[in-house]
Amino acid sequence: MSLIFCLPHAGGGAHHYSGWAPYFAPGIEWEPLDYAGHFSRMNEHAYTTFEHAVQDLTDEMISRADGRPFAVFGHSMGGALAYEIAHLMVERQMAQNLLFIAVSSALPPHRRDPDMLRYYELSDRDFIQHLVDTDGISSQLAELPELMSNYLPLIRKDYQLYQQYQPQTRPLLFTPLFALWGEQEEVHNLKMPSWVDLSRVFVGSGIYPGGHFYWRNCLNTVTADISTIVEQLAACQTTGINQSLGVSLCQF
Repeated sequence: MSLIFCLPHAGGGAHHYSGWAPYFAPGIEWEPLDYAGHFSRMNEHAYTTFEHAVQDLTDEMISRADGRPFAVFGHSMGGALAYEIAHLMVERQMAQNLLFIAVSSALPPHRRDPDMLRYYELSDRDFIQHLVDTDGISSQLAELPELMSNYLPLIRKDYQLYQQYQPQTRPLLFTPLFALWGEQEEVHNLKMPSWVDLSRVFVGSGIYPGGHFYWRNCLNTVTADISTIVEQLAACQTTGINQSLGVSLCQF
């Protein structure tokens, strides 16, 4: 049984991804997580720094895995968290417990624009319109004032947290890395392929029809591709991966 944790987008929660489980191949356990201060963890203090989020989520995964190796899928902000978690696992000398990471619609750290628009500083009306334009919320939900008054502060904090993320220059990962995004994400089409620069075991890219939340229209394909990666990595465990040289003995 292969365990995959899922980290949501900014303002998102485990419930957005819980429906994925039946689509994976047999033998894959899919476990979406909530961030502190969100949904099932509303009674906890929200993260104040990106580093705090990385440490908390790493601890949470290690605890839930209970000694089992695991993989991490992260969408948007969750993808950046997955990448930093991989490095923290290296620092803790636990890299062998991380099977792979899948970074979804999260720009590579070295291709992020430090002068990107600070969406969290927009007026409520403009911020809501941004969320609608990126399919983060539906236009129907945007018309519900009470819901928006509760939701906007949460997602603003997440956007700010992600904006404050200051990635460091580090050695290449030996953790297998898969990058995936929507073909209508113009900036991502230019920058997402650069994830190949950050891992010695880059297992490929997946480009799917749609925008930032591409998987809503092709979940079967996305989960099938991730399932294939799990199967290929399982085969590699038999063949072997020479991590000391950073050379995969399997072809993806």
